[in-house]
Amino acid sequence: MGKYRERDDSLRRIKRDTAVICVVAILGALVVDRGRPGLAYGVLAGAGMMAIGYAAVRSMVDASIWRAAPPAGEDSAPPPNARRAITRATVRFVSRYALVAAVAVVALGPLRADPIGLFVGVTVPVVAIAIEAVRLVRQPQKRSW
Repeated sequence: MGKYRERDDSLRRIKRDTAVICVVAILGALVVDRGRPGLAYGVLAGAGMMAIGYAAVRSMVDASIWRAAPPAGEDSAPPPNARRAITRATVRFVSRYALVAAVAVVALGPLRADPIGLFVGVTVPVVAIAIEAVRLVRQPQKRSW
């Protein structure tokens, strides 16, 4: 998630909130599980899987948007090897999800991460998005008229 600087304030807040909630959830998991790391590993692995998934989707959306409407000042013609670029982007997308699967296997296997912790980690971004939704609803509406 560090490669891109979010232009949207909501996405920046969601990323920040996700990180804060993840740290709190990991610390809470250590307390609940009396210092044993299994639950905390699960939270960390679940949040990591969501971060990898976000990066995969983000890169594909950015590439699609660029192909539809290149940024101002950049050549609007597709690159001469557009087919190769599309293939490369698709391989990166699929390989990121293979990495998500590998993280899940390693977390649940050798690390003995708790599946409930994994579920908590996967839901951390959902909680951050819900918090941002509440923020947006509670903001005073700007009237355009």
